[in-house]
Amino acid sequence: MNSLKSSFTETQRRTLDRRIYFLDTLRSVFDKFPVVLERRRIAGHQPATLAADTRLNNAYFHAKYLLALEQDVNDIRVSCGADTEELRLFTQEALDITAQTSRRQLLADLDFRQFSFSRTERWTIRPPKNIGDLVHEFYVRFITARSSIRQLVYKFTELNDESFGVNAVFTSAMDHRSCHCHAQPTLAQALFQEVDTTPPWDIVYSSRDASVRAAEYKADIASLSSAFVNLNSHMSLLAQALFQRMQSVVEELDRAIPSRTLGELNLKLDTAITTLDHCLTELKDFETWLRK
Repeated sequence: MNSLKSSFTETQRRTLDRRIYFLDTLRSVFDKFPVVLERRRIAGHQPATLAADTRLNNAYFHAKYLLALEQDVNDIRVSCGADTEELRLFTQEALDITAQTSRRQLLADLDFRQFSFSRTERWTIRPPKNIGDLVHEFYVRFITARSSIRQLVYKFTELNDESFGVNAVFTSAMDHRSCHCHAQPTLAQALFQEVDTTPPWDIVYSSRDASVRAAEYKADIASLSSAFVNLNSHMSLLAQALFQRMQSVVEELDRAIPSRTLGELNLKLDTAITTLDHCLTELKDFETWLRK
């Protein structure tokens, strides 16, 4: 995978910010619909109503997901980074012992307490009794890291699946009639007729005309929604790639547990470390992009 520093852009970062802002303000926009409908009724028009749609509730949770994304990635990177450094030290100590003995040295004949990792205060399952148990502890820790990354995959999948519903609710409401006796103004047009009901947004409109502003607002939201779908797909692909890399780390450590000799162990540990370094680089780049 290419460096995220170059594959994620400033334009995509702005898309993320604007999507969060849209989701965060959507409820306040919908809260203004009853005001518009009531004003139309008072003005003598045949009353219209807008049915509630539970899909709107997803907007709140999506905004929370996206706002928490940087911290989620940071938590994974920090935890995985700490475990990787312990594994790196363990790997170096195994190489040092190999230099003093040989690659054919049987692990069963070595005292596991030669490894500083044996003195750690935190054990996921149980304290070790041999070198295989030390490797098993790393195996379990990186299963936890894999699970955390899997949650990112699930989150992006959920955002993709539910974003279409949020977008549909928005579009349907904006095109809804503001009364039953006239086709126009639509709710979107009626919102822009008064300052106190104008939706908060970050574009410069080409006209003061409510119909023009409503059309430009809807078009910009539609463009943003499309851009976010692409961005979310990009982030999802990253999370899936990270998951696959972490899966390979877990599998390599699982194969390392029954190693008979230092040579076998060293080879598998080196492969795991190389893959972990790639994961950490990608997580760091992603976190840096999110922090901008």
